[in-house]
Amino acid sequence: MGRLVSIRIKDYVDQVYSNDDGMIIYNELKKHFENDSKISVSFKEINALNSSFINSAFIGLLNDYDFQFIKENLRFVDSTKQINDAIKSKFSFELNKNKVYN
Repeated sequence: MGRLVSIRIKDYVDQVYSNDDGMIIYNELKKHFENDSKISVSFKEINALNSSFINSAFIGLLNDYDFQFIKENLRFVDSTKQINDAIKSKFSFELNKNKVYN
């Protein structure tokens, strides 16, 4: 992978509640992954995330990349325990669900 790109969520969306907000972040992440970049996502000034936002912004990446790729090339900074736990829980759920159906 190439350079490290920093994405501050608040620079792209005013709120983190809807699928539409999440899709804005998803499209930004995908664009940078397609340019062979590693990505650091900052949650500065954000205390919690809605599950719709998480699903659209991050979990949708599983349709394009395997989890190992995401784990190696996407990191979260300026985060809270609630945010970290919510994202981890959603990824775990999706990965386990896929094991059951595959």
